[in-house]
Amino acid sequence: MKKWMKMTGSILYVVIFTLMIASIIVVLSSRTTGGDPQIFGYQLKQVLSGSMEPEFSTGSLILVKEMTSPETLKKGDIITFQGKQDDKQSFVTHRIVGVKGEGTSKTFETKGDANMYQDGTPVKANEVAAKYEGIHIPYAGKLLSYAGTSAGTALLLIIPGVMLLVYSTIHFVGAAKNRKQVAEIQMSEEQA
Repeated sequence: MKKWMKMTGSILYVVIFTLMIASIIVVLSSRTTGGDPQIFGYQLKQVLSGSMEPEFSTGSLILVKEMTSPETLKKGDIITFQGKQDDKQSFVTHRIVGVKGEGTSKTFETKGDANMYQDGTPVKANEVAAKYEGIHIPYAGKLLSYAGTSAGTALLLIIPGVMLLVYSTIHFVGAAKNRKQVAEIQMSEEQA
């Protein structure tokens, strides 16, 4: 039983520590670049509309990989590209429904899964920023937006720190009780 508790405690410590480090990376990355967090060419993008439902919904975070060779893209792939939405430039993530041309002169016809019609302007290969990697975290985009605020930054750094402090305190109290029990056993053995 004690071995199981010790192993559970160690796993909990690693999980909390990993979450704390991940939170710090996400917060610092989004604060320093002013954009989406990026690690090793992978980026977390927030879904701002429901155009790709049911693949992923509004408020989700999706994992995309920076596109270095768009000529490898094919029909069915989901891409992020520079597009125009509500008369302003922004990144759009939609599915490729048609491919025209060859190599670097390829163009892609795109459409949001929930949209009735495909996008009006074909996407040129050099306009493709990233490719969706099939991983999304529902509602986590709202957390990322909050992390960009001063209060969110403080909260995302403080909560894991407090969790780590609580775990350390519990671990320290448990170790102190264990030492006390060992000392009591040794005293009773010496008296006998």
